[in-house]
Amino acid sequence: MTANCADPAFSTSRDRFEQVCSFLGDQEAASLTHGELEQQLSVDLRELVRLLYQDHLDLRAAGEQRRDDVVDAGGSRRARVEASHVRPLQTIFGAVDVTRLAYRRRGQANLYPADAALNLPRELHSHGLRELSAIESSRGSFEDASDAIRRASGVR
Repeated sequence: MTANCADPAFSTSRDRFEQVCSFLGDQEAASLTHGELEQQLSVDLRELVRLLYQDHLDLRAAGEQRRDDVVDAGGSRRARVEASHVRPLQTIFGAVDVTRLAYRRRGQANLYPADAALNLPRELHSHGLRELSAIESSRGSFEDASDAIRRASGVR
């Protein structure tokens, strides 16, 4: 996988970057106080990074190669493969979708080698969001932790 941000795979995030630059150059941004501008950029740039993350995941999915060596814990080979299996992932930047190949066997749970390569948790929330939650929840109430996470990441 050789790509850079000029690659067409990053067109969505590049468009968002251009929108942010355009906003910064227009009259609306010029009329904001520094605090209002800081708040707006915090939201805009978090969304830009979320889109970069999503574009990268989509690029990885497009380049995922079918494997012939996938076996389950019992040693049974998984030869049947389906593309385009999607799972959500809530990150510190917001929600993204992870698309990957599913290695199937009738009556058995699917295997997803790409999940292991990404070290994805089984649950919805990313390791980064879990770490932030653990740090914030150790500081006080659930409500305070939820508020701090929302302020830092935009995630509820």
